[in-house]
Amino acid sequence: MRLLVVGSIVALVASATAFANHLDPQKKIRPADQERARAMLLKKADVGPGYTVNRSPGPEVEIDCAGLDESDLTLTGEADSPSFTRGLAFLSSNAQVYESAGDASASWRRGTGAAGSKCIQTTLRREFALQGARLTSFKKVSFPRVAAATAAYRVVVVAQSQGVEVTVFVDLVVLLQSRAQAALLFGSGLAPTPRAEELRLARLTGKHMAAAMRGS
Repeated sequence: MRLLVVGSIVALVASATAFANHLDPQKKIRPADQERARAMLLKKADVGPGYTVNRSPGPEVEIDCAGLDESDLTLTGEADSPSFTRGLAFLSSNAQVYESAGDASASWRRGTGAAGSKCIQTTLRREFALQGARLTSFKKVSFPRVAAATAAYRVVVVAQSQGVEVTVFVDLVVLLQSRAQAALLFGSGLAPTPRAEELRLARLTGKHMAAAMRGS
């Protein structure tokens, strides 16, 4: 049961931080950019031994804050990795390619700015409350720069599992490179994911992004 609780919370955070639903960017998907987005994702060989691949889709979360409105931007590629689970640890990633570097930068500023962060925090608090859980912390944390721009956040949620309180830690690392963005999600029901492991996978993703966007 604890595994289900942790997995549900991680999936909810992933959904809330991906896009803004009806405020999504316009989509003009191009095969070449779709391949670029896929090339940026975490793969089973990247995460190491002992992980199980889970391809179940996460919940849909509606975000309607004006600060995260991307309807004036254009997306040309997008991809999501499966979830990788090992015990109470969860990993996943997603990537998006925009039509221009200007669009990608505009999306970045909105998503990492104060208004965007407040919107995500408010949405998560509401959605967790509907599930009988409570958001106890959502804050930006320091993280080494592994791409043109890097930002990281820690989400802490307390939920009930068979009458026992479970604290779930979710770390989100987002990267910007040229026209592309990528996000890595690390979740655990025991303690935060070790920073060394987060940094290893973030650096690997940064290298994948640089290679995928070279000459684009």
